[in-house]
Amino acid sequence: MPPLFQNQEEYEAFLARHNEIHPPMLDLASYEGDAYLGIDAGSTTTKMVLIDPEGGILYTYYHSNQGDPVAIVLEQLKKIYLSCGARVKIKGSAVTGYGEELIKNAFSCDLGLVETIAHFNAARHFAPDVDFIIDIGGQDMKCFKIRKGAVDSIMLNEACSSGCGSFIETFAKALGYEIAEFSKIGLFAKRPVNLGSRCTVFMNSSVKQAQKDGASVEDISAGLSISIVKNAVYKVIRAANADALGKHIVVQGGTFLNDAVLRAFELELGRDVTRPTIAGIMGAFGAALAAKNLGLAQSSLLSSEALGNFTHSSKPVTCNLCTNHCSLTVNQFDGGRRFVSGNRCSRPTGKEKAELPDLFAYKYKRLRALQGRGEGTGARGRIGLPFGLNTYENLPFWFAFFTHMNFEVVLSPESTRKLYLKGQHTIPSDTVCYPAKLMHGHVEALVEEGVDAIFYPCMPYNFNEGIGDNNFNCPVVAYYPELLAANIPALKQTKFLYPYFGLHRPKDFEKRAAKYFDAMLGIPRRETVAAARKAYEAYDAYKNDIREVSRQYIEEARQKGLPILVVAGRPYHIDPEINHGINDLITSLGFVLITEDSVSYLMDRSPRRVLNQWTYHSRMYNAARYVCTQSDMNLIQMVSFGCGIDAITGDEVRSILEAGGKLYTQLKIDDINNLGAVKIRIRSLMAAIEARRKGG
Repeated sequence: MPPLFQNQEEYEAFLARHNEIHPPMLDLASYEGDAYLGIDAGSTTTKMVLIDPEGGILYTYYHSNQGDPVAIVLEQLKKIYLSCGARVKIKGSAVTGYGEELIKNAFSCDLGLVETIAHFNAARHFAPDVDFIIDIGGQDMKCFKIRKGAVDSIMLNEACSSGCGSFIETFAKALGYEIAEFSKIGLFAKRPVNLGSRCTVFMNSSVKQAQKDGASVEDISAGLSISIVKNAVYKVIRAANADALGKHIVVQGGTFLNDAVLRAFELELGRDVTRPTIAGIMGAFGAALAAKNLGLAQSSLLSSEALGNFTHSSKPVTCNLCTNHCSLTVNQFDGGRRFVSGNRCSRPTGKEKAELPDLFAYKYKRLRALQGRGEGTGARGRIGLPFGLNTYENLPFWFAFFTHMNFEVVLSPESTRKLYLKGQHTIPSDTVCYPAKLMHGHVEALVEEGVDAIFYPCMPYNFNEGIGDNNFNCPVVAYYPELLAANIPALKQTKFLYPYFGLHRPKDFEKRAAKYFDAMLGIPRRETVAAARKAYEAYDAYKNDIREVSRQYIEEARQKGLPILVVAGRPYHIDPEINHGINDLITSLGFVLITEDSVSYLMDRSPRRVLNQWTYHSRMYNAARYVCTQSDMNLIQMVSFGCGIDAITGDEVRSILEAGGKLYTQLKIDDINNLGAVKIRIRSLMAAIEARRKGG
């Protein structure tokens, strides 16, 4: 690959161009007048900026928060007040970042705003015509497209941080360099190593191989800077070319203070970009601008005197108000003030829970009620159904089927972390999605329950809804019973029934089921056929009920002027242990929540760019198309980490929504229940919706 810079003159011209973009730097010691404070309480660092009414900088701070951002902000506020004296009046304060709510409550800041809007405010200050913003921090990456002066789409990195600042810092330390020195030595490397844009594990192998091949540290340094850029452009943004990003690009974040990374970015795009000299503190600067725009005569920020009496203590607590068992942190401040973090609903705070329509909650409660004898006698014994994966889709069918054959249906317990741990020792691969991992615990629990048999069929095909090219279940859903049978020794203690069935052809199912249950359980074939027909009726009634309830929720939302959010995922994403209470979070933010299957039937089958053969995915595509026809609806796609098929699904849902003028937001979930990043995505969507509304 070509060098980043051919010579010193080229580098100096590069520096001169970027150093022109800076705010006025003012002397706080001699300044008199109004000021506005912005705080960016990041996950690992705290940034603070004090500005004058014109955006000139009076004071900055950027440092590791050392695990205690409250103490850092307290120390810096005291320092600011000491420097200001009576000459400077702080008339507004705003905070953003992961610690936004904690700092806002601790110091009575006037405003809390989501990071995306803070960074947009800052970028627009330096480049009013900005149409694309990319912010690369130590562990995260945020990209926004801007259209008509508002955030149009948002992209954030997922679990992998290979395109972020910590990535290059890790390699610098491994090679015995401090990050500042390591970055500089690659500026004039003659032959930067092509390390690709893979994850840290593979990159480590590539670096070692480059060293074996005789590459210099300079060439490796330059290669790593280039790899960060390639990861951002082609893995996170997924751009086809530079024009896909925009013509007026602003870069932010501490990583772009690295000249090698900035140069690699410009070379990759083939155009100049804007990097303000304060790229590392743009979030705090944008928050300060937002504080100024409040137009307050007096800030609610704690005064210098109040800081003298400031106290803070915190303790971890587990909430037991629902099955989520949220890990809370209870913060106590002077004067009896209290702030609870880590909660996904308002119940731990003592506030009334938002009672907005929530189809997740409705479906879950309705399904959990489907156990017992139903209209039958239960004379044939107790049959257990593991409550996970496609049981969420097919339970109304199987409940009617077995109760009409006089079985008592026993569901496995509700999913919990404890249930997951019960079956963890039988999971053969950690790469499978969390919903599949939970099935091991569900099956173990049914064995312990002592049911007469456990029924969990292999189902390659789902119901035929006529909206896709075919109606397959994904391979995990379709064949996971085989894996359970091979890996759970406890199943030898009971009868485990896992036949291959398809529900897409009723007559075919009647024949196959009649033959199977006659052979396995001695049930007369006519009884099985009659039960199958009742089961199809029950399933249709369930789907019609969900559609009618959704219609009522939509009508209620429109009467009250509430935004509607379609959460598009898999049937089992309504499980509170799997979604970690995301539905509570969504409704607490003021949305009415419905699901993709409640509106997907409203659109006819349509050609897609991908092979549209999976039922669950066909619903998502149709739901996305429907949302594009409704001005008061938006859609969030929920994806389980480790789902390979959803890598394709996500791109297709995105293209449908963006073609229809809607925003695309994806929530990726696994067994980790920290919803910090999820909340940022949802609040960013809310802010973008509001900006679009105001902009017409």
